Amino acid sequence: RARTKRKMGGGKSKFAVTNWDVAEGEIKTDKKTIDESKPVSEHSIITLNKHTSLNQREYDIRDFQNSLLYSTKAVEGTVKWFDLFGKEGQNICRVQTTDMTHKHWDIYRYEIPSFEGQQPDEEASTKAGGQLYKKARVEITWDRYHGDVFPYGPPNPEQDDATGVVLKDAILRVEEIKSITGQYQSFIPSKGFLSEPGENKQPLVSYWVWEEAQNTHKIKMHLAKYTDLALHVVLAVLSNMVRTERAAGVVE
Repeated sequence: RARTKRKMGGGKSKFAVTNWDVAEGEIKTDKKTIDESKPVSEHSIITLNKHTSLNQREYDIRDFQNSLLYSTKAVEGTVKWFDLFGKEGQNICRVQTTDMTHKHWDIYRYEIPSFEGQQPDEEASTKAGGQLYKKARVEITWDRYHGDVFPYGPPNPEQDDATGVVLKDAILRVEEIKSITGQYQSFIPSKGFLSEPGENKQPLVSYWVWEEAQNTHKIKMHLAKYTDLALHVVLAVLSNMVRTERAAGVVE
């Protein structure tokens, strides 16, 4: 590893030009969310409340009425992994990096396969003490300040991996905004982006920003309707860890 000067990078915010009453994530069924819960039904605002200023992996996630939706907790004995829990405290997902560069992250679903015939990942399951099934892969591109989400699917006849293979088409892209404060936006890559020419411009499906003060450490997130809330919680935690590591001047 080498140390480098902190660079403020990323794209231009599209928050103001997104019509949040119209924008949608195009998930119409709970089978397409990472936790099999119903997608967001309307434009919503949630907060991720950080437990302490130093711990980058532990949050309570609440709606506008302050009702608990999810929580995240660091996996004991690791420096990057974390678990996502439901409002009743049930295990939903484990998120862990798959390489030393922290560019590749796997999202595992506890106990529930992602497709028919899927086998659990033995190594990950042993460490977790429960059956873990591969759900999605997040690929972080450090120098371009974005990350792409790829689902896991069944292998084709030429492949021999019953735990699942990463499919080639990204279902979501997260982009860091060029800003002093931590700000991010997400959109569906297959639909293009607002900065691209043409009349069918794809609005954002989420936007989140850090709100920090002496005793406040939280993320405020906008979500379009038909969006996967659990996935965006995972992405918010991941993006903050990447930003924190970059701010420390560490690059691979």
